[in-house]
Amino acid sequence: MKRTNLLALLLLFTTVLNAQAPQRMSFQAVVRDGDGALVTNGTVGMRISVLQGGENGTAVYVETHEPQTNANGLITLEVGGGTVVSGTMDAINWAEGPYHLKTETDPEGGTDYSVVGSSQLLSVPYALHAANSGIGPQGPVGPQGPQGPPGTSDCPIIHTADGRAVVYTATTAHGVGLSSVGGTQWYATTLDGPVLGSITSDSSVVLYTATTAYGFGLSSTGGSSWYLSALDGDPLGAVAASGRIVVFTGSTAHGFGRSSTGGTNWYISTLSGPVNNHVVAGNRIVLTTGTSAYAFGLSSVGGSQWFVSALPSAPLGGIGTR
Repeated sequence: MKRTNLLALLLLFTTVLNAQAPQRMSFQAVVRDGDGALVTNGTVGMRISVLQGGENGTAVYVETHEPQTNANGLITLEVGGGTVVSGTMDAINWAEGPYHLKTETDPEGGTDYSVVGSSQLLSVPYALHAANSGIGPQGPVGPQGPQGPPGTSDCPIIHTADGRAVVYTATTAHGVGLSSVGGTQWYATTLDGPVLGSITSDSSVVLYTATTAYGFGLSSTGGSSWYLSALDGDPLGAVAASGRIVVFTGSTAHGFGRSSTGGTNWYISTLSGPVNNHVVAGNRIVLTTGTSAYAFGLSSVGGSQWFVSALPSAPLGGIGTR
């Protein structure tokens, strides 16, 4: 039996809906077979277990899935949304950790699982933890804040710290920010598909669809502008630092940051393999694969640039300054 490697790229997040925590966690991973080849465009069988007490702990919840991999070997599923084998998600007391997530997979789509291993849930799923942690005492009433802008139920709004905001629909993105003549102005761009994700730094906003990354940031004339970067595969993740944002696929990393001409621009680097970790250090972003480290930071001419370092072996971890 070939052992299947499962690389988790965007590990587990929860959202709160109508003040109640949904008992599900989103999970994405890249599946490779025992020879290291991507398992693409096919059905894989998966068994997922939440273990309490350690990587060999007690399984408090077990479920199975049959997700489809895409052209990059990516699978997306919701832990808590599969076929239940044992336990219930809402019975897990997240305060009584540590908890690990154990993944087993069959690349042929059956139940002949190969144990990939387990990874600790270092950040407890906050919404689920809050759902069973009880209600604290009522705090004092604070002062009345200023009146905010009217909301909208048709499209989300993303704010950045230096005064840029983006409103997007299914077909267009509308950015508002400083104009080159010193006032405020709207800038619109057409989207080539539904927005799959969004991320902000302290000076820019990035949206991405399945095929394009859209950056809204400072223009070379001192105003604001949209900048587009074509993606060569499905976007697998995004990372933000001070003044810089990176969106990566299975084979390329797209960095959005200050250019040497004073505006903002996209900078692309080819990856040696799937991203397995990232580190943010001030205004620099570092991605790692199994063989290389990629840093997106300040260039010698004052703009942004990718810097690549070959690794003698697979990285075991990473850390950066604030």
